[in-house]
Amino acid sequence: MNDTEWSSVPVGEEERPRVSLAELRRMVEDLDPEDFDEPVQEFLSEVMVTKDADALRPAATLLLQDEIDLAPDLAEMGVEPDVGLIELLLAMGADVDARNPYGQPPLHVAARYGYEGIVEMLLAAGASLTRRNKGGQYASEVAATPSLAARLEPPYRPDLEELELPPEIEDADDDPEGAHHHGCGCGHGHGEDGHECGCGHGHGGGEHGAGGLG
Repeated sequence: MNDTEWSSVPVGEEERPRVSLAELRRMVEDLDPEDFDEPVQEFLSEVMVTKDADALRPAATLLLQDEIDLAPDLAEMGVEPDVGLIELLLAMGADVDARNPYGQPPLHVAARYGYEGIVEMLLAAGASLTRRNKGGQYASEVAATPSLAARLEPPYRPDLEELELPPEIEDADDDPEGAHHHGCGCGHGHGEDGHECGCGHGHGGGEHGAGGLG
């Protein structure tokens, strides 16, 4: 893989422009390794020497989850998500919809903490508004503020009453007599010539016949 190759992140039906290794390394140079713990430092070192950025995507996904999951109350101690690192991880192709060990996608975590800037970064990277967490919630349902919830509202939420019923259920609802309308494949008429269908079902009487082909 050369300096211009990188597996781009799908965004809808389009793809983000590929980010070259040279650009990724420039982003690393803008970060101070001393600001991060050992796993991040090792990751940054790998970016500087790798010839295959795609191989680092799983690590980028894990680090993205960890970096976003920093509660706002830690800010008083100077511990906040690093936007520069998040930008790098997204450029590396981190999976923006992957759930962390607690079943929470990055968008849900950022929304719950009220990180509006990070939310916008995740959405720009292709994070899904219809992705649910382990508890079945959308990101909009865990958002810290009403405005953020409105920003994250899924385009469509199917309700049970809107779901189409299978044809056999719809047919049963339209047949109060409970008649079983089964078509025999033998090609003969039924009733006048005394021919019985060998399908095992009754016809028109609402009962299942016990006979078969035996």
